[in-house]
Amino acid sequence: MARLLIIAIIAFLVYVALRGFLARKQLSVRQFMNIYLATMAGLLLLFLAFTGRLHPLFALVGAVLPFMFRIMGLIMQGAQFAAILKAMNLNIGGRGPSAAPSKSEIKSRYIHMVLFHDSGMMEGTVLEGQFAGRSLSDLSQEQLADLLKEVASDADSYNLLAAYLEREYEDFSGGGEQASHASTDSGEMTEAQALDILGLEAGANAADVKDAHRRMMQKVHPDRGGSTYLATKINGAKDYLLKLYE
Repeated sequence: MARLLIIAIIAFLVYVALRGFLARKQLSVRQFMNIYLATMAGLLLLFLAFTGRLHPLFALVGAVLPFMFRIMGLIMQGAQFAAILKAMNLNIGGRGPSAAPSKSEIKSRYIHMVLFHDSGMMEGTVLEGQFAGRSLSDLSQEQLADLLKEVASDADSYNLLAAYLEREYEDFSGGGEQASHASTDSGEMTEAQALDILGLEAGANAADVKDAHRRMMQKVHPDRGGSTYLATKINGAKDYLLKLYE
């Protein structure tokens, strides 16, 4: 009984610690649980190693591994079959464009930014300059600061990068007056650009636009700790498409 109580306390403390550590990442419940279970499994392996019980475990794993490979093969076949059925169902029902979008894309001169709807996380690729071809997540905070200076001449690029820094770094104080006064329009928006921003495909209708806009604003609205710039772009894409579709 005492052991079960200790395990429960440790599991709870790990859960609380991870919630605090990953709070700014805005992960989905599934993503967080995957990290939590992986952490608990790692702690279990460390405990077994320190107590000298890991060798019997390896023997057990070696015995069941062939069966696990066979089961995984069957699962993969079933998953592929289910994916085919799902695709057929979407095509037959004509519901492809109405499917919930998973990500949005905003491209400027220097930055190609992707916003993942389920988690609210952002990732970007540098298109020009000394860091061309590199992902923003691969750059250090000092390199990102250098990049911010480099893209300052382009309003959209500057504000995209500032939005990324605000989300990823607590000590980033914002883009300063230049970002707040910079124009967010680098030219007239096109239908393709508006669809990319909302994560929709050609053939979407007004209901799809409103639904995608509502879901995205729940992630990026300034009142929820999001970016004013991204909210402006998303609102602009919604307004542009509704003028076409309504």
